[in-house]
Amino acid sequence: MSVTKEFAVKIDTELSSWDEKRWLVNSKILDAEDSIEFYVKHFPSRVGEIQKRIAELREQKAKIQAEINKLDAIYNQDPWTRAFLVINSNGHVHSSMDCNTCFPTTRYNWLIQYSNDDENTIVEDAGQDACTICYPSAPAEVLNRPSRIVTADKVAKAQAKAEREAKKAEKIAKEKANAPTKSGEFLYFKNGKYTEVIKTERSAVTKWFELQWRIKEKVTTHYYDGTPHSAESIIEQEQKIAQNKEIADIICQNLAEKNGVSFDQQLKILEDKYKKRGNR
Repeated sequence: MSVTKEFAVKIDTELSSWDEKRWLVNSKILDAEDSIEFYVKHFPSRVGEIQKRIAELREQKAKIQAEINKLDAIYNQDPWTRAFLVINSNGHVHSSMDCNTCFPTTRYNWLIQYSNDDENTIVEDAGQDACTICYPSAPAEVLNRPSRIVTADKVAKAQAKAEREAKKAEKIAKEKANAPTKSGEFLYFKNGKYTEVIKTERSAVTKWFELQWRIKEKVTTHYYDGTPHSAESIIEQEQKIAQNKEIADIICQNLAEKNGVSFDQQLKILEDKYKKRGNR
């Protein structure tokens, strides 16, 4: 019969699904068989349970194999081209799963999109990933070119990367929108050994409120017992008040620029909010 692209893809899609099921069941069988020795030594009473499980899994595998055999029989009547990509970081594209460069344990990504395609098409897209044993006539210039094959896992990785980048961009945009500056940058202030960061307009306003009582704080010239403060202590207090006033003004100026108003207009807005909070 003359095989169509649609027919080949349909059969190989089914086969790929059954092949994946066979691999999973076979992995479970191998795991169970490996555990027998452990159970014999430590839990002999459970050996029968494991053996029963192995028998059930082998029965599942036999049923799966029967379905695979049916589809293989269809393929064998009039074989068509296929492509298989070995699942690892340096995996090559093969024309079958019987290449002598592979092993019984080798896992493949069945490239169903290439079923019944011209071999040249497969090699052209595989590029440097094309197996030279499976495709001995592949031109050298093609084998030196990066692969153009897109697999489900590559699509998934690309989508995941795009989603991560979109979330990152969204986070950055949100941070810029909420930032206390017109440019969208944060405000940084040196506080002794530490650097204080103001990331949002709301926290900038809160910081401005916090600074008001510090700015209005009077310089303490004497201790409780009447002993006078040193000149250095008084100067230090005055400098701290001036520093807090400077920070408050920087916050006000940046908020003014962001909101498109003058410094005095922004200052009044802040003072009115401060008064509404019950502060005088």
